[in-house]
Amino acid sequence: MPARGNSATSPRPSGRSPGLVTTTTEAAREIELSTKQQSTAVEQVNLAATNVAQASKETETSSRQTLLTASQLAAISNDLLRIIRPQAAA
Repeated sequence: MPARGNSATSPRPSGRSPGLVTTTTEAAREIELSTKQQSTAVEQVNLAATNVAQASKETETSSRQTLLTASQLAAISNDLLRIIRPQAAA
């Protein structure tokens, strides 16, 4: 059975690389910050997509109303034309 504390089989004590711990901690903080920024960006993209979808629906509704109004105007124009033509022929 190997003896404990044998440097050939045991890792070095944890205090050996304070710079490595600091670097790792900084990297973890940067990753956390980047992840939060990406989450915020995804939320903004989702909101923008929702707004575009709503605007598209409103545009479709408006286009249908414009088509209906134009059809009604064309029908009124034809009615007026029929009313005026007999009078012009007389």
